[in-house]
Amino acid sequence: MASEHKILVVDDEPANLRLLQRVLGDDYQTFSAASGAEALKILQAEEVSLIITDQRMPHMTGVELLEKSLGIRPHAIKILLTGYTDVEALIDAINQGHIYKYIPKPWDADDLRLTVKRALEAYDLSRQNDVLVKDLKKAITQLEEISMGVIRALANALDAKCDYTSGHSLRVGRYAALIGKALGLSTEKQKELEVAGILHDIGKIGVPEAILWKPDKLTPEEQKIMSQHPVRSAQIIGNLPALQNIKELVLHHHEYLDGSGYPDHLAGDNIPLGARIVLVADAYDAMTSDRPYRKAIGHEKAGVELRKHAGKQFDQKVVEALLSVVGEKGEKINHSVPESVLDWKIETIDPERSAKHARPEAQHQVEGDLAGWHEKVPQGAREKNS
Repeated sequence: MASEHKILVVDDEPANLRLLQRVLGDDYQTFSAASGAEALKILQAEEVSLIITDQRMPHMTGVELLEKSLGIRPHAIKILLTGYTDVEALIDAINQGHIYKYIPKPWDADDLRLTVKRALEAYDLSRQNDVLVKDLKKAITQLEEISMGVIRALANALDAKCDYTSGHSLRVGRYAALIGKALGLSTEKQKELEVAGILHDIGKIGVPEAILWKPDKLTPEEQKIMSQHPVRSAQIIGNLPALQNIKELVLHHHEYLDGSGYPDHLAGDNIPLGARIVLVADAYDAMTSDRPYRKAIGHEKAGVELRKHAGKQFDQKVVEALLSVVGEKGEKINHSVPESVLDWKIETIDPERSAKHARPEAQHQVEGDLAGWHEKVPQGAREKNS
């Protein structure tokens, strides 16, 4: 039974063509051409796996034909029949035509059959590899789509649990991306920052609502539970391949420059830059958004507070980067959510729901300095950033 592979043999001497077809015709479907121009027409019409061509032909040499064939059948294996004696010229010709092998004249029929068999095995392997690469890329894309789907589901789940923070994570992600852009980070890093901002508080899904909604100062035990939400956020992200760089930023977004943050009390440059960025974005949005237990302090005062705590809690250059893109009074963002750098959209609950759905027991104003938004757990201060 003949192979499904198609072989094109090219030679300007009819006797050589007949001989090639006689040697290969029983095992393969063969096509013959007496010139390069005729061969190119066949290549346009047929899915050829292997081209065997003589080198010395009028009007178009074998190497020239094989070079032209690259644009038509780039995956076809190429064998050159040649009487070249100039080895350097032969090697150059082989490289130009991406030739699999050259066979010196006069050639042996058995050797030719074996060479053709191995050439077609190489062709099959190459095509299989192409399919595997395509499948791998598809699988990676699917993993990324799954990851993005997980992000959307998690963001919506947190919004559903914490009505009063609706839109907070979305805004933190956008602010974080803006900071990254101002600092000259790549678009890919900006996307990572936006996703990290969206997921930074996702661990609060596991925090009891009695603690999330408590209008008064948290007890030491409640503070301990609340302080675990970055760890829970990282655990929820788990081993999703597309989110591993983001996982570290989420885990450390409550670390402060002076080492007084949590969960690992990292300090200075030991805190990932992305985590320092999410921290500032988180603080800014918390201070410029109304909460059931207190009113927003406004963009201008938020900037003052960020600068006041720069060098202790916040990275100074990150604070300045944020203020450079939002404006000293928030005027550059027009008091709206900045544009996303991501290629997909997060569906979020309308932030206006916070006013409609805030629970009665959480309507009280909590006394204390609004700069204490950050939940300094060791000092027992109530978190104000959600």
